[in-house]
Amino acid sequence: MIDKKYKRKIFNRSAKSYDQFSVLQDKVSNSLFKRLDLIKLHPELILDLGCGTGRNGKILKDRYSNARIVNYDFSENMLLEARKKQKSLIDKSLKIKSPSFICGDIEDLVFANEVFDIVWSTNSLQWCNNLSITFNKIRSILKPEGLFIFSTFGPNTLFELRNITKEISSYQKTNDFINMHSIKDILINEGFSNPVIESEEFCLTYNSIDKLFLELKNIGATSGFMIKKNGLTGKSFLNKIAEGYEKYRNYGKFPATYEVIYGYTWRTKNNKYRPVEILS
Repeated sequence: MIDKKYKRKIFNRSAKSYDQFSVLQDKVSNSLFKRLDLIKLHPELILDLGCGTGRNGKILKDRYSNARIVNYDFSENMLLEARKKQKSLIDKSLKIKSPSFICGDIEDLVFANEVFDIVWSTNSLQWCNNLSITFNKIRSILKPEGLFIFSTFGPNTLFELRNITKEISSYQKTNDFINMHSIKDILINEGFSNPVIESEEFCLTYNSIDKLFLELKNIGATSGFMIKKNGLTGKSFLNKIAEGYEKYRNYGKFPATYEVIYGYTWRTKNNKYRPVEILS
């Protein structure tokens, strides 16, 4: 289980450094925007779910100038950065619908039913403890035939780090990620129509393990498990990871693999749907 209080603290701490280290996250968002290009929409209200520092909300506003953007994140400091980034949108013209900034948990949405034309989410769903509940609520706040478009990380993400930590610790130290087939089945089970799910792998390389650790820390991507066990921690644990990472070194570089899952789907016109069996 993800400890949300702990993760909020981590993301609050990394808010100011996030943009400097979010190269992969920006690439993923750009790929998702290319998929959005294929869909013709004229939205009035868009929810950026897990908005972070507001980059995607700004791009969405540039694309849909007549729409209002709701920036939603559970980190107060991320929202402050988003407000700074989107301030020019507010000052540009009194005719432009100013964005909103709301602090809350993705798994505890408090919006009324059937209000959003688009729910957009990049690199946030992996911090949910129950995707079924989350997808059910997202469907309920979408207008009939509203679009849910998202990216998240799949099971092959950071497999190098996961394998190493399993070898040197009796407790799990890295996050679990749900595979694309299970995500599709959950979407269908929660009443979404015709989900399109794709995956892509990225491999980032680093001159040293310290640079990988620094990047993960500065984007807030450290593990968020609720149960923290005794064992190797701190510098001793990091030294063990560095030793284990040597077997993955290739041409002097240390790789970090990310499996990115992209998806988009629509809310059905009515509430009738047939549950399907969820893959284990």
